[in-house]
Amino acid sequence: MTSKNAKLFFENYLGEPSSEFITLAQSGSARINFLASSSTGKYIVTSNENIPENESFLYYSKIFSGLKLNTPTIFAVSDNRKMYIQEFLGGQTLSEIITKEGLSTHVKSLVKQTLEKLFQLQIQTQGKIDFSKTFEYEKYDELPIIHDLYYFKNFVADVLELEYQKSSLLKEFKQIANLIENIEPKGIMIRDFQARNIMVNEESKVSFIDYQSAMEGPLMYDVISLLFQAKADFPEDFKNEMLNYYIEQFDNKTIKNQLKNSVKPIQMMRFLQVLGAYGFRGLIQRKQHFLASFEKGIQNITQFAASWEQMKEYPELKKVIEQLSAEDLKLKINTI
Repeated sequence: MTSKNAKLFFENYLGEPSSEFITLAQSGSARINFLASSSTGKYIVTSNENIPENESFLYYSKIFSGLKLNTPTIFAVSDNRKMYIQEFLGGQTLSEIITKEGLSTHVKSLVKQTLEKLFQLQIQTQGKIDFSKTFEYEKYDELPIIHDLYYFKNFVADVLELEYQKSSLLKEFKQIANLIENIEPKGIMIRDFQARNIMVNEESKVSFIDYQSAMEGPLMYDVISLLFQAKADFPEDFKNEMLNYYIEQFDNKTIKNQLKNSVKPIQMMRFLQVLGAYGFRGLIQRKQHFLASFEKGIQNITQFAASWEQMKEYPELKKVIEQLSAEDLKLKINTI
């Protein structure tokens, strides 16, 4: 029924029948996207029962389009605000290209271009967004940070029955929340900024999608999300080169230092948040895409915890993370 309604909505907007109407694969969201074709070209038609999520996406899209940023134009919205037609921005995601090519010259140039476009979006939207219109949280403060840490605790540590002293771990979570909340510089934080949410067209131009959960937060967060995502598995030297490339786009020396100092704390935060998401989507919901990345997510956080000097300030969390590399854990993951 959803497909039929979306097709009818699209054809009413165009005033002609579609030549093609294909349901695209879903990932973590309840949104359903369709690839629609007609004599005027290709479009993406989105159906989503969650109206507040739609309103957030449409609000951001209007601002981004007004600033001529690399995001989709919205052509039409249904009267009930549950469907909308957006610009088709390419047939491949950056993630798909990375899977096919590895760290090719082409992929390197696309990652560089992505960081340039991210920088432009962050700078051009400064002072132009009313974050009270956001979908989930206005800012990345104590509430969402603690939520992300609990995601890790509930869907990784507890599901895998790892040992920890509860009050000690929760006190450390409060410390981490205080650290992350006070990181500068701040601006728009897309939050789920990773290669599968970046479209690439035939001219190798990148565009951003899936930004409905954006909020105010540390500028470095999205950079870490992109460069350190488990599935991309970029080598360390490339990640460091791209980190420096992003930071060097800023002129202000103080901001550059703030960005450099924010890298490690945000890495820790992002690794924990992502692993929590993998736990929920993979271990609980058994979604293959997330299960496939779980082992790499564990590797990311265990290597990080072993190498970051400041991890000693969070001994209970470190103890939990160290248990993730136990030999019998893989068997437990496969039998849950």
